[in-house]
Amino acid sequence: MPALVALAVLGAGAAYAVVTRPQDAGPATVLDQAASDWRVIEGDLGFAVVQMGSQIEGGFSDWTTVIAFDPDSGTGEVRVTINMDSVTIGTVTDQAKGSDFFDVATNPTAVFAGAIRPEGEGYVAEGPLTLRGQETPVTLPFTLQIDDAGVARMQGQAVMDRRDWQIGAGYADESTVGFEVQLTVALTAER
Repeated sequence: MPALVALAVLGAGAAYAVVTRPQDAGPATVLDQAASDWRVIEGDLGFAVVQMGSQIEGGFSDWTTVIAFDPDSGTGEVRVTINMDSVTIGTVTDQAKGSDFFDVATNPTAVFAGAIRPEGEGYVAEGPLTLRGQETPVTLPFTLQIDDAGVARMQGQAVMDRRDWQIGAGYADESTVGFEVQLTVALTAER
């Protein structure tokens, strides 16, 4: 079933940080690990969508994130690469990977590349998300706390429309598959 990719945003210091979410059993291909200034202690990259009137939840287990962030200005850049084969969404995982939805065989990764800026009492990551060969702007509001010990905690939520990436294009009626996808990101990382 439809799901959208998420992005993980956290950082401290003006240096680049690379965060990799450990991969659970599942995808045959795993994204390459990168040198890291941050180590993810725990994290979730999830989504929810309504299918046949009931909310179902899913997520991704394999992604990498590269962040440049200046805590003084609250600005930076983020690039997230997601292994689309790592998606799970209950009993419809295989269908979600198929050509009607993520088309993983043709589009094995999704990429978000955006700018980070302060907004209100939190932050926003904003930029294009390339998924299924379609590029659409995404805005993810998030909170970020970095304690004195160098542990960063990030939480973000966004609502997206699966039709922006032609996901489930054959399901034009929301009574079968909802248009709205709720994205949730939560990470804890340390230097």
